[in-house]
Amino acid sequence: MSSEGTMTPQVMRALVKLYKYDSGEYDRKRGVRLYSDAALSEKERKLLADYGWKANEIVGFSGHEDVLEKLSSLKGEPALSKKRCLDAFVAGVGGSYPRGRSALAAWHYLDTLRPHSYEERLPFACCWICSSDDKPKFQNDSYLQYCLYRGNAYSSDPMYAYLNLRHLAGVRPVTPTADDRSVLAGLFDMLRASPGDETPGKFEKRLAGSKTVQGDVYTRRGILDALARVGVIPNRFIPLSHGSWTPTGDIALPGRDLKNMQGRSDMDMPWAGWVGSLGIDEGKASELFGDYL
Repeated sequence: MSSEGTMTPQVMRALVKLYKYDSGEYDRKRGVRLYSDAALSEKERKLLADYGWKANEIVGFSGHEDVLEKLSSLKGEPALSKKRCLDAFVAGVGGSYPRGRSALAAWHYLDTLRPHSYEERLPFACCWICSSDDKPKFQNDSYLQYCLYRGNAYSSDPMYAYLNLRHLAGVRPVTPTADDRSVLAGLFDMLRASPGDETPGKFEKRLAGSKTVQGDVYTRRGILDALARVGVIPNRFIPLSHGSWTPTGDIALPGRDLKNMQGRSDMDMPWAGWVGSLGIDEGKASELFGDYL
């Protein structure tokens, strides 16, 4: 794909047209949706070709061990330094680079998750340590990258971290703007000023009303969840840090009885375990983002 660090509006418009749901067909053998470019004009096809975008790039994984090996292969990659990923995340929060919103969570996987054997424990049908399953699987990486460029969050599995970072390593770095930094500071100020009994859901509504952070409820939630996973946003149940990996089962289990994780809500721990009185962890916020504030 292109060596540019940003997605041009023209390319994004073509991708939105390409990845309309009704232009895809489900591949039952591999369990992925494949998209046709028949709806695109010749000019749009050339635009994507010049950009280096393939409509369907399918990546396969044989299981848990393969996912972790592929992720570990990116360790030490200069283009995936802590600063590079934090720059992308801050630009994602601010809105100049929506793709960066998942960079913090992906970097945390790469930096702290260690090789380990698959370990399944009830009540979860996946690895207790990293949340990956141990089945062969395929992913339409082109569609995933399109979703990331739109600002969607994919941070629940090391497979997503690998595909996210593999692509990020091949595009030009971005530098957060002054406006991006201001948005991050404004988000932290809102968390600090939260009423003591404010729930995550109420904060999300207040954040949406303030128009501090661009995006919809899910892209904003992805940002909040990433900050919670590295401990900048604390939760009531378990201490977390950007410098160490906490098994995902240990994070998820305490929140099983939370009301905001029941029914139609798709809120997850650790963000679901925050309450307004916790504000933010000033020490961890300074460690990670002091240079941006």
